Amino acid sequence: MGNKGDVMAIQELLDSVRKRVVEKTSNHYLQKHISNPILDEHKLLLTIFVLLQANIKKQDIITYATTITLIQIALDTHELVTNEKMHEGNERNRQLTVLAGDLYSGQYYKILAEIEDFKMLKFLAEGIKEVNENKIFFYHHSANKIEQVIDSLKNIEGALIQKLIDYYQLDGWKAFVAELLFLHRIHKEKELFFHTNGSIVVDAFIKYENENKLISINKKNKVAVLDKYIKETSSRVEELLADLPALQTDFGENIYQLWNEMNKQQLYVEEG
Repeated sequence: MGNKGDVMAIQELLDSVRKRVVEKTSNHYLQKHISNPILDEHKLLLTIFVLLQANIKKQDIITYATTITLIQIALDTHELVTNEKMHEGNERNRQLTVLAGDLYSGQYYKILAEIEDFKMLKFLAEGIKEVNENKIFFYHHSANKIEQVIDSLKNIEGALIQKLIDYYQLDGWKAFVAELLFLHRIHKEKELFFHTNGSIVVDAFIKYENENKLISINKKNKVAVLDKYIKETSSRVEELLADLPALQTDFGENIYQLWNEMNKQQLYVEEG
């Protein structure tokens, strides 16, 4: 693949995976009745970059990145049903959303079965289990302290990519990926909160930040709590890069460039 941080090479991989994911998730009937699945571009970029560190063939990178993206889409689609409030008239959409999630799940199993990579299948199955267990823990408010909330969110966001890191024994990436994806999630929750005035993550943070009821719970204070975690996590990401020169060289300005371009594009869409 040449330079691990080459923007053109990574962009080509991104485009190839996007195309395959669209092919695998397209269903005329579902598209008439429910929204198209959302592809998390940031997680896809990070997945591809981790796979590049493993020095595997281009086609294998595309195959595994497609598989992991389909798993993520399936998990996110099923979560839409979990989070959706029941009200009259939406039962059909809920049922179709469940079916869509099952369809996407079937596609990634099909890919892995075709390449007969049973070891990778085992690792990813463990990742799916971890994501679902942590979602149950998080959504049922089982945490006793804020650190448990944060660890749970990190596992929800990063378990699949962490399993890739384990599979290819890229241990130096574990902490960095955990913090970067946690930062990505907090940013998404802040955007959600601005648009809807609601976020289960914001509520969880506020619950533990204000156990002694010392501050009034208003929008400004909720945003301030999010900004606190964004600042702290951003600092940890920078520290991890600074402490690992090889990681810094590999991740480099090129990947930051792509990552930040995605952030800008997302911002423009929201503002538009």
